[in-house]
Order: sequence, then structure tokens, then C-alpha cells
Amino acid sequence: MVYFNGIFIRVNYENFKISYIKNQEVEMNNQETTTKELIRDTAIELFKKYGYEKVTIQQICKACQITKRTFYYHFSSKGALLTGLNDYLGMYAENLLSTVVTQNNNIETLWTLMRVYCENSQSYGFHLIKQLYIQSLEDSSTHFPNDMYLYPIAVQLIKNAQSQKEIQNTSKPEDIAFSLYHGLRSVSITWAFENGSYDLVSEFKRVFITTLNYQHSL
Repeated sequence: MVYFNGIFIRVNYENFKISYIKNQEVEMNNQETTTKELIRDTAIELFKKYGYEKVTIQQICKACQITKRTFYYHFSSKGALLTGLNDYLGMYAENLLSTVVTQNNNIETLWTLMRVYCENSQSYGFHLIKQLYIQSLEDSSTHFPNDMYLYPIAVQLIKNAQSQKEIQNTSKPEDIAFSLYHGLRSVSITWAFENGSYDLVSEFKRVFITTLNYQHSL
């Protein structure tokens, strides 16, 4: 019993203890996530500015004002910073779905997702995208393009576009999406290894229109 403001109140200390511990755990998890995001975001900015190869873990730690021990708590290596970057690009593009899906047709919606993905890739710079592809090509656990974040959405949009006669290509939606993703990957890899010698969005737009046999302007 606790006496408060002239009233005796019964307190369940066990539940209070459990609740307090859970709140502490949530707070710690949030803090860890924030630190991890800080490290990744800071590292990416340094990679964009100086190039992936030239940036050291010590530089990243100094910019984040953390110790190497903290860095290695969240990431096993410098290369691990790039893990999940493709998914991040896909999630960023997917966030636009709610704003474009109600006002455009299926192909325009798909192009918006692909264009935003390309624009973000281009903004990271060819140094970083080059390293990302080197790392992803060495990763045998990823099945391209099926494991790509937006791939199921692309297949569904193509299927919808076919049923609504938006495109002339009558191949299976999965085959069209497969070709589209390999076209994007080919254009992106060439762009990265030619040190960004052309506009990534414009070149992929050519692949996009040709693959889908889309007869309207985008």
C-alpha cells in the first residue's frame, strides 16, 4: 500500500517492474536503431563525397563521434554498411505508391517507382553503386530479381496493365518484369563502371518503354 494525497493506494509492484523493464528494453532498442542509422547515413555521405575505397572506418567513427567498438557492435565491416541498401532504395520508392496509385495508370505508376529508384541510385554516385554491385554479385544467397524489394509489385502492375490494355506486350507478367529488372541492372552496372558517363534515368527509360512496348509518352 502507498499513501498518496490522503489516500491509500494498492500498487502491484510485480506488474510495475515488468512494465518498467519492457519500457527500458524498447528505449534501448530505439537507441540502438538510431545509432545504427546514424552510422549508415553518415558513412553513405562520406562514400558519396570521397569514394567508397578512400573512406576508412576510423573516419566514419570520427564523423559520428563514436568508438570503433560501437561501430563493430552494429556492423561487422565497412562492406556491411551497404547490406540492405537496395531494399532501402526500394522502400523509398514504394512510399510513393499511396500518392501515385490513385492518379495514374499502372504503367505510369510502375515508371514512377522505377524512376525514383534510378534517381536515388544516381544521387548516391557511381562510386557507391559500383561497390554495391560488386558486393551483390558476390552474394550467392540473393536471387535476382525475385528477391528485389519491389519485384512482386512490378509483376502485379504489369499484370493489371495487360488486363486494361495499357501495353502491347502480351508475354507473361513475370517474364516482362524479369526482362525489365535485368535491363535496369545492365544499364546501372554499365553506368557505374563507366563512371556515370550518361544519365541513368534517361537510358533506363529507353529500356522500360521498349521492354513493355508502351505506346504513350511518360
